[in-house]
Amino acid sequence: MTRMRFSYVLLTLALLISFQSVQAQGRFEISTGAGLFDGIFLKAKYGQIVQVGLSQDLVSQLHTTGLEVYYRLPRRGAPGTAGPFYVMCGLSTTLFGKGYDTFEQSFLYPRLGRSFLIPGRASRFGVNADLGVAIHRHTNPPEGYITELFPISGSLGVFYRF
Repeated sequence: MTRMRFSYVLLTLALLISFQSVQAQGRFEISTGAGLFDGIFLKAKYGQIVQVGLSQDLVSQLHTTGLEVYYRLPRRGAPGTAGPFYVMCGLSTTLFGKGYDTFEQSFLYPRLGRSFLIPGRASRFGVNADLGVAIHRHTNPPEGYITELFPISGSLGVFYRF
């Protein structure tokens, strides 16, 4: 097991253990859309204030699989309810499903975002828009691992909440 895979396994286990204490929040969301370093994606999230989600790139040659954690900022004047703004951090990698590219690649992307419900607050349909940065780490056999910072990363997706 390579050092990078071991770190992904440790990160996943740490997240799962830390979210064992989060009470069931009863909100499931699916979305599809496109993003810079997300590709054309299909996402599934669970939670209300804290959401944990999986993302799969469906079309690009990388076919990355991602784990994302969202924290929905509470509404002003209603501390127990999730507001439209959120902070998220995702980690996507080619380790689980190699596409055309045979080298290992991973992206770490922290972002700020907002959900827009259509047509209003009581709706289950909407659009998620987020913007942030991305850290790209990939292998290149002669040089080893290369890490690059991209100043812009974002996504736009249509969602449905159950």
